[in-house]
Amino acid sequence: MSALPKIYRGNSTPLPDAELAALIDAYPKPSRLSEYSYGTAGFRYEASLLPCAFVRMGIFTALRSASLGGEEVGAMITASHNAERDNGMKLADSHGGMLDADWEEHAVSLANAPDSKHVLALMRTLANRVGTTAPDGKFPPMVVHIGRDTRSHSTPLAELVIRSARAMGATVIDHGTVTTPMLHHFVMHANGHMLPMCIPQRCNEGGYYEIVAMSYAALLRTGGTIVGVGGGCRRLPSASTLVIDGACGIGAIKVDEFRRIFARLSDEGCTVGLPSLRVVNFPGDGPLNVDCGAEFVQKQQSPPKFYGDSASGASRQYVTSFDGDADRVVFHYEDGGGEFHLLDGDKIAVLVSSFIQDELRCIDPDGTAVKCGVVQTAYANGSSTLYLKNVVKTNVVIAKTGVKFVHAAAHHHFDVGVYFEANGHGTVLFGPKFYDFIASAEARLRGTPRHDRANIALRRLRVLPALVNQSVGDAMSDMMLVDAILFLRGWDLSTWASLYSDMPSKQAKIKVADRTVITTNDNETAATAPVALQIALQAAMDAMATQENAKDGPKPRCFVRPSGTEDAVRVYAEANTQKGADSLASEAMILIHKLCGGVGAPPQPLITNRL
Repeated sequence: MSALPKIYRGNSTPLPDAELAALIDAYPKPSRLSEYSYGTAGFRYEASLLPCAFVRMGIFTALRSASLGGEEVGAMITASHNAERDNGMKLADSHGGMLDADWEEHAVSLANAPDSKHVLALMRTLANRVGTTAPDGKFPPMVVHIGRDTRSHSTPLAELVIRSARAMGATVIDHGTVTTPMLHHFVMHANGHMLPMCIPQRCNEGGYYEIVAMSYAALLRTGGTIVGVGGGCRRLPSASTLVIDGACGIGAIKVDEFRRIFARLSDEGCTVGLPSLRVVNFPGDGPLNVDCGAEFVQKQQSPPKFYGDSASGASRQYVTSFDGDADRVVFHYEDGGGEFHLLDGDKIAVLVSSFIQDELRCIDPDGTAVKCGVVQTAYANGSSTLYLKNVVKTNVVIAKTGVKFVHAAAHHHFDVGVYFEANGHGTVLFGPKFYDFIASAEARLRGTPRHDRANIALRRLRVLPALVNQSVGDAMSDMMLVDAILFLRGWDLSTWASLYSDMPSKQAKIKVADRTVITTNDNETAATAPVALQIALQAAMDAMATQENAKDGPKPRCFVRPSGTEDAVRVYAEANTQKGADSLASEAMILIHKLCGGVGAPPQPLITNRL
């Protein structure tokens, strides 16, 4: 049984400046760190560097809640797919998504202030600027939700956030060890006025499981009402047991608890199509994220190590891998010959978007009522982009790399926006026009036979916003969404994988003296400086296209982007052969070394052992 959160009331009035300053000064900024930087979703460093920032982020989260009139916000202590030695914090705004971009600079300023005097001055300035205090100088009610992963240092770091947030007068709701998506879910549901009417408000862990399980079961049940398919859908034997690689992290624990809900569904007769869930790679089975988990599987394109488990043969035909905080998921299997096959975020985006559009067209054949689309980054495989455009016939937008950019683009461009980065982080966002469409369809189809195809499509679409985590990528809910779609289509992973073949690709990195000499366009598909670099890269791509005789299919491409954390440049190349991708990446690295101040000897040609 999942534990209820602990609630810590804040001080009736914030601590006097002297006491708050003492708390801040007890955890000074580490001398070996020049400054804290804010990544895609927050701060992430080796754990011993973080106490200073975490004390200040407790103050920051309380202040952010005050700036929203007391709406509830969150902080998740995790370093996601990083090694055990690292930790970090992901911040959740009141809508459940990531912190508003305009507030990132305030978080960075507080984290990097030299001492308590400057922290308090920044705090007062910011409070006055956003009008968070009453005339008597008091803050409105403030609420901060806290969650943490399984790292040994996550609990003491969380305690620092709790102490400083309470010192500000905030109430802290401590959810203990949870996945990152759960923490975002709790925050979104705590501010219930932001939820669409079709999503029940559930603010705790048990409620989260209930929503995912019940909406998943409701989606599966629609497969038993289509006339002419043998009385309903059937699960293929190869998809009867779903093995979950938990990356030796929090996801394994939570999926194992979720299995109890499955047992209840079975007891209640909701057994149509339910797979058996088998969880491997728990905390303690092996090192966190080492040789297992979504990051390892997707980057290495090889199966995970099954610590303490002899999974083989048939039990490896239907496998998913989570990352350390369970906001990424990829699927994979080994065929009869033992060959490994990966279905990454690109494949998930294709599966999910095609399913949604098929169901929408059953109600709206013209496809004009709701604008659907997929947001990808430059790292998306070119074959997936072509398939989305030419076969699924959906809109595709390329956004800057990073989940906060693709999430914003999905909101901005589409009424139903699907995004999955290749690493498996993604979700589906449903906008106001979608809910209006569902309401209109319900009125129009009321009284029609239950097995009418448009009626079935309506029931499927109506349940999706509850099944899919609307705030952030969620390995557990995404896993259940994919499983339901495969069941409804009567597919296994091999059928799904056969939709299209990925272009071979190569990723590499080269050190430079100063990464700022390279700039790119908004979606990072082309370099804007140095000018000579993009000209040379384009010439290399054109030459590879001629060499490979790439006329009708995806064209070879290559892009480069400066690293966000070190003086290095990241290279991505893809072509119709692995040799071509390696060659293109090698040429890009040589160009960067020559034109952008490469460090050390010129790079050697890249060679991949895979065909």
